[in-house]
Amino acid sequence: MLLASVFVFYFVIVDARARRHPEFIVLSIRCLFYRFAWGFWTAGIISSLLWLWTISAEMTGLDLLTALRPENWLTVLSGTQFGHLWVFRIAIILIFGLVLIAGRRATWMALDCLSGALAMVHLVSLAWAGHAAAGIGDNGPIHLANDSVHLAVAAFWPGGLVPFAALLLKLLKSGCPALLEIVGRLTRRFSTTSLLAVLVLSATGLLNSVFLIGDIRAVFSTPYGRLLLAKLALFAAMVGIGAWNLLILKPRLAVKVQPENVANQNLSVRSLFRNVLCEIGLGTVVFLVVGILGITSPPVH
Repeated sequence: MLLASVFVFYFVIVDARARRHPEFIVLSIRCLFYRFAWGFWTAGIISSLLWLWTISAEMTGLDLLTALRPENWLTVLSGTQFGHLWVFRIAIILIFGLVLIAGRRATWMALDCLSGALAMVHLVSLAWAGHAAAGIGDNGPIHLANDSVHLAVAAFWPGGLVPFAALLLKLLKSGCPALLEIVGRLTRRFSTTSLLAVLVLSATGLLNSVFLIGDIRAVFSTPYGRLLLAKLALFAAMVGIGAWNLLILKPRLAVKVQPENVANQNLSVRSLFRNVLCEIGLGTVVFLVVGILGITSPPVH
């Protein structure tokens, strides 16, 4: 998700006017995002290998050390739906790495777009490894499509919070009034995008709950339901901080900063940065809960 969010943020939030701004170019924002992409790419490769290792041990019933044998991995990769998906996803992420190398050598927009598209395919393909892929009945394809949209939108928010925080920190350190004006404009774009993302995440999340829980009583009487309640509480807290940013801090951020207002603008940006860090902290816990949900049997199963 974070890998896709870097490119989503760069193309959707950072508009062409900002990307062409001389001070913006001097700060090498594109290089900053590429460094983030390389970090997330590396983490993705490592976690994919660990994922294959643990799933191989689970499927074969062997301990972790014995499951390291190549023949066990080959059996999983060649004979299971998970294995086929894993091969597809590792191929996508390796191609992404090659495109990323080419993109650092040549600043072509087409390469950036291709990197973003590959990262989004890699993210959305996770739907085929979750509960939606095990759906039974006529609603299976609908559930799978809904889960795919849920994953894709998460790259906008909360995924976009990470590159947004990195950008805010970079602009704060610059101390340039012209760049503080860019913060005001980008914050407005990010707030609008985040609001739409929250609405879509809420709708798709509700539909996922209908598919996986079925009976409202299961929300309170099953481990899956109680985990879902915890996730919703954390999600609501994140939305509350986002609402504060939208309603209180955003109006304070001017898109045209006068010399006498630089200090106030800088103070507002710092407050926004702290709130974004709080959202990232809550979001991290949300994804830990989501990870547990992914290995917890839902009531309908």
